[in-house]
Amino acid sequence: MTINPSRPDQLKIAIVAGEKSGDDLGGPLMASLNKLHTDISFIGVGGNKMSDEGLSSFFSLERIAVMGIIEPLLKLRELLSLRRKLNNFLLKEKPDIFIGIDSPDFNLPIAKFLKKELGIKTVQYVSPSVWAWRKGRIKSMENSIDTVITLFPFEGDVYKESKVNTCYVGHPLAYKLNGDINKKESEGENIDIALLPGSRRSEIVMLADEMIKAAKVLKEKNSNYKFHMPLSDKNHLSLIKESLNEVIEISFNNSQEILSKCKMAVITSGTATLEALLLRTPCVTVYKTNWLSYKIIKPLLRIDYFSLPNLLYGGVLTPELLQDDVTSKNIIEGINSIEKKGLDYFVNEFDKIHSTLKAGGSETAAKEVYDLLN
Repeated sequence: MTINPSRPDQLKIAIVAGEKSGDDLGGPLMASLNKLHTDISFIGVGGNKMSDEGLSSFFSLERIAVMGIIEPLLKLRELLSLRRKLNNFLLKEKPDIFIGIDSPDFNLPIAKFLKKELGIKTVQYVSPSVWAWRKGRIKSMENSIDTVITLFPFEGDVYKESKVNTCYVGHPLAYKLNGDINKKESEGENIDIALLPGSRRSEIVMLADEMIKAAKVLKEKNSNYKFHMPLSDKNHLSLIKESLNEVIEISFNNSQEILSKCKMAVITSGTATLEALLLRTPCVTVYKTNWLSYKIIKPLLRIDYFSLPNLLYGGVLTPELLQDDVTSKNIIEGINSIEKKGLDYFVNEFDKIHSTLKAGGSETAAKEVYDLLN
């Protein structure tokens, strides 16, 4: 371990988060590390929650918060420049350990650079989706990453034949969200259904209209259906072409509250599907991207399911629709299939999965990091 000669008991930890979800993980991790060691200097990149725990961000997290395949390519020159400047800064600061939080395309090259130049321990907090595609990436990770901290129990299996150590800590949402285990479908009452088209503009453009079309058809057949669409930004309303016709109740920044009170949901693939599971709300998971991105990704996919409820279950638990299968007709069929199985079935299965996602969280992650330093 590299020791600061002027402060022999001080640890210097480089930590980089590439988007808000990474900041959400980084803040609690830093708080847990501060409990294990009284004098830690944090350097790197993060958001408000990491700043609250003592990080002075080298540059704004938003500058590297890009998603998908096309968006990073459009900002490639800026991203490479920012990473080069960050590498030089970290090299000069000589941290004792590097922690990259999610954003593997940005963080893994930094880990490789610092390991080569400084010989320090490196951690990737949140596994890249090597279980889904680009499994060959594991080989390069063997030369740059000491430990991958995983959020889901199925992620560790893919590393078993590699030199990369893994530490399963569970998902932080498993501690924050607890759905009603007694949630049931009642005769004669409203059947509340949540429609979550995503938080990104491209997702809303691709998916919101098909959700609304399905809602209109269902409402015509049964007036007890009541639909709720929580959006993350008021400006997203302008992206919806399909008329709402008082069938959809729009709200803002309250998706968890809506999911909690609804009996079912239609959700764009992502963290919201995990929230639905933890809140005991069965969902139809949908995902659609632009044709070029899908054409690039499709041959590389190595999974039978893409939604988190099904991945965690290890089989088909809830309906999922991908790309051209995302139609109002198929969404309706998905909702009907959930109703046929009944809420009790899903609540029981979700309860079992929920218990497996509690594995110590940030405290376990902090202990793993601290053990690497000693």
